[in-house]
Amino acid sequence: MTKEERDEIEARLRLQNANVLAFENKRQLSETEIQKTLDLLALEEDWKKQISSKAPLVFQDDGKEYPPESFFAYDGFFPGYFEQKRKVLFIGRETRWISGLDFRNTSYGFFENENVNGSTFWRNLLYMLYGIQKEGGVAFEEVPYINDIAKNMVKTNDFGFAVMQLSKYSNDSDAGAIRNVEMMNRFLEDSELGKRNFFLEELKLLEPDVIITANLWDCGVKEEYLEQCFPSENFGSWSKYGQNVADYADFTLNGKTAKLINTYHFSSRKASDECFYEPVINILFPKE
Repeated sequence: MTKEERDEIEARLRLQNANVLAFENKRQLSETEIQKTLDLLALEEDWKKQISSKAPLVFQDDGKEYPPESFFAYDGFFPGYFEQKRKVLFIGRETRWISGLDFRNTSYGFFENENVNGSTFWRNLLYMLYGIQKEGGVAFEEVPYINDIAKNMVKTNDFGFAVMQLSKYSNDSDAGAIRNVEMMNRFLEDSELGKRNFFLEELKLLEPDVIITANLWDCGVKEEYLEQCFPSENFGSWSKYGQNVADYADFTLNGKTAKLINTYHFSSRKASDECFYEPVINILFPKE
């Protein structure tokens, strides 16, 4: 990203702030959010440039070749994230059907216009987030209806979480309900994280206090790539919650310790209370 491009984007963000009317009850972007947005976009543009020099990808639905950058999907933090007492980052495996788009922008539209409660992915994610934001003081049965949580986030422009994907190649196949292991590995191969570790750079930029991962160590991604994304030397001792419901450990980042919790995939249809909400809340807010 050139200085001129960065200045133009910053001007648009500040204009967006100036157009937020107080009676709409929407929060403006903070100075931290503006600068982090610019830094994240610059990082992802460099990342996209890195993979664009690689061989074309064959799209499984039509057998045709496409440049790898056409599948690149952006991600990052939602408004309000950097103002949270505990900054929560969710890390999934891959996006679906959003090649060339930004996961956050497509999520805004989904939250505003669709039945969010009907999405297992978002339902489980927002259950966990709500419990964390309430410091573990709310029983699962008392969590508001997920559609109400999502609609209020859009109304106030206050979401308060971040999302990354292990692979930024969007899985756009009609069979996209099945993870594309080959494509995920191909993205990490194309990224050449041994030369410049874009993944860790994004992690450090987001500065999470809590990292919740979607069963990443059992998704078919090569161990060498997982090691580059999550270096073993950064972990403390692993512990288990329940009967293989979740694993968790301290994870050192930017000289600080975050809590990393590896759950079932967020789209899993296992019980939301027993397999997502309660494990995360009990790990982060243990009862004495």
